[in-house]
Amino acid sequence: MKAKEIFEKVKGDKKLLIIAAAGFIGIIMLVLGGFSERNNAVSHKENADINSVNGAENEKTLTASDIEDFLEKKLTAIISDVSGAGKVNVMVTVGSSGEYIYAENSKTKNDSDSSSKDSEIVIYESADKGDNGLVISVKSPEILGVAVLCEGGESSVVKSEIVKLVTSLFGIGSDRVYVGRKA
Repeated sequence: MKAKEIFEKVKGDKKLLIIAAAGFIGIIMLVLGGFSERNNAVSHKENADINSVNGAENEKTLTASDIEDFLEKKLTAIISDVSGAGKVNVMVTVGSSGEYIYAENSKTKNDSDSSSKDSEIVIYESADKGDNGLVISVKSPEILGVAVLCEGGESSVVKSEIVKLVTSLFGIGSDRVYVGRKA
């Protein structure tokens, strides 16, 4: 049977049309589910990379120093690939280690004279880690400044490329980036 004949047969029979539509929707959901699992795997890998900076795979709280070390290693690797940069030293300063925003259940009581609000963090039970707060978002740490010393730091072209790279990666102004020649 040709595709056109199959289409005509399905089009004429409502039961076959419903089955075909359900099958099509199922295939779409499988494809989208695969993308979601792939994104979660990437997200978990990135978290593992950050946590392994200080060898603390099971720790949830990273210090500002841990984050600075992680960013410095990643930034050194990428800046060393800039044409003409040569050997690179990088220092990154962050304002805090970031912040977790947790889901909360809250109740507001209004009396004629006053009002009060009670809040509690939503807790879920994890099979391997016990009780955890439900994180709804993570506020990234603020980048205060970046210093880059490299062998090609005296070249205005190299400086410009590095400043563009750093400002693009961190979303900071060029006034927070210093590029100089490494001695």
